Amino acid sequence: MARTVVHAKATGTVQKVMFRQTIIRAMMKRGIEGGATNLKQRDVVEMTLRGDASQIQDLLQAIRETQPLNSWGAQVQTLTVLKAGRPIEDHQVTTTNVDDRSWNPNVEMYI
Repeated sequence: MARTVVHAKATGTVQKVMFRQTIIRAMMKRGIEGGATNLKQRDVVEMTLRGDASQIQDLLQAIRETQPLNSWGAQVQTLTVLKAGRPIEDHQVTTTNVDDRSWNPNVEMYI
């Protein structure tokens, strides 16, 4: 099992639609550690993923192909893998702090 770190940027309908929670839950489902952060541009979220390379590729493919990603209409128009990014612990929402936040429970996640 090859472990790797991937930094990525998602653009589209990704803020105010439970995108970060959806992505973090999808990471946890696949045994991936990671984090996601809303950028000032209202249609951009950066993320960092660390784990099994095949599981990360599976998730990135699901993010690209599943539209919408949840029942709130989260959709990714472009997903770009970046050369560098922030450490997981510097993200707003991570696989370790996701349950510390007060999320709206009325969202169904499709990935």
